[in-house]
Amino acid sequence: MAQPLSSSLQQYAPHARWGAPLLVIILASLFGHHFGLGVGLLIVAGGVLGGSIWLIWSSLHGLSSDAPLTLDEALSLGAPSAEEEQKRAVLRALKDLEYERAVGKINDADYTNLAQHYRNEAKRLLRAVDDDLGPERERAEQILAERLATLEAEGDDDDAVSSKRAGSQQASANAADAEEGSEPPAVKSPSSGAAP
Repeated sequence: MAQPLSSSLQQYAPHARWGAPLLVIILASLFGHHFGLGVGLLIVAGGVLGGSIWLIWSSLHGLSSDAPLTLDEALSLGAPSAEEEQKRAVLRALKDLEYERAVGKINDADYTNLAQHYRNEAKRLLRAVDDDLGPERERAEQILAERLATLEAEGDDDDAVSSKRAGSQQASANAADAEEGSEPPAVKSPSSGAAP
């Protein structure tokens, strides 16, 4: 498990964002002046590489929110499952089979048998990958449903407020018309298409 930075190191973290590049430039210029341009460029390249690794690591660390991310977990984020690797191999075999048929290396009867076998294997692997993603899909759907319910509740609150405003504006307009002694205007439905 990765340990969080101590409080003494955390106070220097904001300064490291501008201090590290400045230190690399100073070191590159000093070493470049004394040992040649090649050494200076090598130090700049090392600084850029170190900064890139730090940016990638910090973005991966941010994905895990509060939980610390270990190196093994970071490497496993991008690793495909065994079924995904098998699926890629089967799809590659299907492409190779198509090519061999087009070149004339394989006859139509053998092509049909092998293609049917590879397609059945690909379907099985696709189902297996889909089954592996089932819990994650359900979790995503649950998060989406909660978000939609929140937005719907906010929308209902906004609709209620706007309908109250519209009702009070209509009531005040009707009261003003009643005071003048004229008939209140007919309320037109939005679907009537008539412009106000």
